[in-house]
Amino acid sequence: MRYQQQNPQGLLRIVFLHGSGGGPDTDFMDFFAEQGIALGAEVVRPDFPYWEKVRETRKPRPPNKMPVLVEAVDALLTDLQQDDKPLVLMGKSLGSRVMLRLADKHMAKAIIALGFPFHPPQKPEKSRVEELQLTKASGLILQGTRDPFSKPIRKKQETGQNLQLKANWQLKWLEGADHGLAATKAKAADTRKFWQQAANAIKEFIQ
Repeated sequence: MRYQQQNPQGLLRIVFLHGSGGGPDTDFMDFFAEQGIALGAEVVRPDFPYWEKVRETRKPRPPNKMPVLVEAVDALLTDLQQDDKPLVLMGKSLGSRVMLRLADKHMAKAIIALGFPFHPPQKPEKSRVEELQLTKASGLILQGTRDPFSKPIRKKQETGQNLQLKANWQLKWLEGADHGLAATKAKAADTRKFWQQAANAIKEFIQ
């Protein structure tokens, strides 16, 4: 499995899994990788198998099925964790769903979801909330209030209905951010502010 490794001497390892459409080399992924390095961590950014094909062909393609993604990351983590370095799993959207399935097996000390896809857009009946129960690791979800993957959940909270998350989870909202934790085009300058807010929350969570 192809991956990028930064700051390998770090005493903590963050394995950062990309989302379905952007791959591991977006400005978003670069920003949060740099924040991890600033915390003194090693940061590993794998390519999902389908993204390796995107690199080869330079043509977009849909993600692999979940078992394929999990198997690939499982093999990578098995290899990396032979040194028993403390592990944090972090995922953008699709990547966060993959990490849930591997956190306990690889004894992650913490897991972080950047824009968890609680349900497909316009399909709130296809809830993925139960996937959050796949792990007992301490987890942090950073979610934009404009994220179409979590609109019904946000509306419930605004009306005083609590989302029933397990005690190991924290959910923090970024007011005005979308699924990529970005601002509207009219307020594009705020995107970096949202990302920094998320980075500050991550720092507080894992330190």
